[in-house]
Amino acid sequence: MKPRYLLGRRAADLHAMDTEDLVRRLVRGTELKYQVSVTDAERRSWRHSIRTVTEVLLDVGLGDVRVLLEMSTLVSNSRIDMLLVGTRPRDGELAAVAIENKQWSALDVDLSTRRITVPKAGRTDMQHPAEQVWDYCRALERNLPMLRQSLWGVVNLHEASDVDISKLQPPACRWRPEVDANRIRIFGSSPEHRRRFGEFLRQVLSPTNADEQVSRLDRAHVRPTEDVMRAAYQAVRGRSIFPLLDRQREVVDRIVAHVTDGFEANSKQVFIISGGPGTGKTVLALELLGILNGLSSSAVHASGSSAFSETLRNHVKGRHGSIDDLFTYFNQHRNRAPNHLNVLICDEAHRLRKSSNTRFEKAGARSETPQIHELIQAARVPVFLLDPRQVIRNNEIGTPEAIHQAARELQIPDQNIHRITLERQFRHSTCPEYIDWLEDLLGYGKAPRPWTHSGAFHLLRADNPQQMEDYLRAQIILGHSARITAGFCWEWHKKPASDQLPLEVSIGDWARPWNARKPNAQQNIPSHKHWATHPGGFEQIGCVYTAQSFDWDYAGVIMGYDYTWHGARWTAVNNKDHLTWGNQRNVLIPNIYRVLASRGKEGVVLYSTNQATRDLLAELRVPPVGPALKTLQEQHPDLVVNRPARPPSKPTQGTIFDF
Repeated sequence: MKPRYLLGRRAADLHAMDTEDLVRRLVRGTELKYQVSVTDAERRSWRHSIRTVTEVLLDVGLGDVRVLLEMSTLVSNSRIDMLLVGTRPRDGELAAVAIENKQWSALDVDLSTRRITVPKAGRTDMQHPAEQVWDYCRALERNLPMLRQSLWGVVNLHEASDVDISKLQPPACRWRPEVDANRIRIFGSSPEHRRRFGEFLRQVLSPTNADEQVSRLDRAHVRPTEDVMRAAYQAVRGRSIFPLLDRQREVVDRIVAHVTDGFEANSKQVFIISGGPGTGKTVLALELLGILNGLSSSAVHASGSSAFSETLRNHVKGRHGSIDDLFTYFNQHRNRAPNHLNVLICDEAHRLRKSSNTRFEKAGARSETPQIHELIQAARVPVFLLDPRQVIRNNEIGTPEAIHQAARELQIPDQNIHRITLERQFRHSTCPEYIDWLEDLLGYGKAPRPWTHSGAFHLLRADNPQQMEDYLRAQIILGHSARITAGFCWEWHKKPASDQLPLEVSIGDWARPWNARKPNAQQNIPSHKHWATHPGGFEQIGCVYTAQSFDWDYAGVIMGYDYTWHGARWTAVNNKDHLTWGNQRNVLIPNIYRVLASRGKEGVVLYSTNQATRDLLAELRVPPVGPALKTLQEQHPDLVVNRPARPPSKPTQGTIFDF
């Protein structure tokens, strides 16, 4: 089970602990449970902030309330400083208070964006703490529905004056409309504020049966991540669905502020948002689209992926009159008048190309205007979301540097070009270090290193593709989603000779078809555009073009002859896709495998056709898949893995999350 908090104690017991002993325990717990390094700011907070809360609890007779330190938000590797758990005084039901501790002694507020500057700490452009704790509450409520209407948020500014507290609160500073001011409080350092803090806690919390309520939280099933297709549906209706955290919220707030403040002739703002797999880029894009639709602002989503855009369109078709105008392709914006849109959200911007011309374009209709220029010119606020390590073809040019340079060429000043990096892990929140390990494995920087993770995320290696398939079928039977993908080491026939898909991906006596170009409803075969989410998709092997932007609970990856381990280094050779050939193949091919191996939220199974590469995975202590399947069968005695001749009827949909 994913760790939910570092330490849980009665408030009185926590207050009595030696401070340095407590810090040592939290450092050790953070490194062991969350497997991340502790910052100096975290150590200072643990030393100076925790006791300011337990002291208030003791003063009002709440010493038996349970305090959970460094509580997970359950959707990312963000953590809540303290969660106080007890019961509601009026009815004895579960009650909890999320505490966000801040050691700010002086602050300034930008009232247009609600961003905070703390001069003495040298900190600028920080999220408003009331909105931060509200986002944390939303995340907890979404994933633990038992907390709905039983959770409050408190900002503990234990070094701030009354004057600074007033700067953060209405009417001086208006919070986001969706923040429920009845459930959020801010308290400062003055005796009156500490008294009011205690009174508030006594109103919403009782220590009665606090231990029992913590046990309920420990046992509670965490609600699965929301299907992004539902988010797309909500987005076109102008509704918010995801709780954005940290940098995600910063980006959305800044963009929305530019829209709501109105525009001047030369006020174009360009946002370049970079993030690795699973950092919430697509969630941010859809949430922003929903917010702007709610404001009746002209905002459009654009992508370079046909599978991604077609699946979005297909899911919400019939529910919105102009859906094809809302989910678009990059090359559809070439003829827009300048600033025709308020916001153009360019998702998967690593797939940008030099121009919007296609091979079918007549000579007289071809344009010399770079595609990046077209997109920047189309909107007052163009937003580019990308992962530069997901460039997978020679004709893709989407990098932060290329977009920045294009904006300069269009005479946009540097102060209007905003480059932001997303780092929080959402997809791999149970194992945020997995992407770093994967990049080291594939040769991005450091040498491959042993796999040491022992938590809920399952990285496995297979000796043959049948082992991989059997394990993934078992996970499907147990209610999980799964797909198998492969590198471009086998031919793909666009026009099969018969209705039966050719078994192109052939390894020994195991063979499976690639994803199909056209659907066959009678045989439950989806087209390549819907392979990732159609129930019949597991029976075909996907490629990077059909997998990019999607994820599943479990992902199997077949590494072919194009990227193999030899002695002490990787060797990349030309494969069946000529768009990866040439000098760039040493970059493009590992990028492809990085995309494929980052699609699994709960686990990934790796298999290579090359024996030396399989030996490397074994040397790196990646566990074999065989014992893992045996363990599943022992845990579920009725589990029988069949190898059907036709696709299973059980749905195995994936979700669109380039989270």
